[in-house]
Amino acid sequence: MDELVQLLTAITQNTYHYAAPPNTQPPYIVWQEFSQSDTMDADGEQDQYAVSGTIDIFSLMEKEPIVKQVRESLNDSEIAFSLKSVQYEQDTGLIHWEYEFDLVGGLDEWPK
Repeated sequence: MDELVQLLTAITQNTYHYAAPPNTQPPYIVWQEFSQSDTMDADGEQDQYAVSGTIDIFSLMEKEPIVKQVRESLNDSEIAFSLKSVQYEQDTGLIHWEYEFDLVGGLDEWPK
């Protein structure tokens, strides 16, 4: 999970876990885990995990450079991802890109 956080904060310090603070100025990134899928057991205990989550990018711009940076950084990493949706949020005026990711790692790495 540390790799994902480092990847996102290298793009922008406006990166948050679960939710951005009130009045955060866009663009910003919010990420969160939402499920643990496959596990690898060793000696009767879970040793490896696969966790899924979302990376949400919020911006006022249609062609937000951070979107391309996130996509390129994820492509360069070993983190699987796909674009789940792009939405215009009427109440905030923000464009919202939602990527889903899958990350494999050791259980001693997650959660922190």
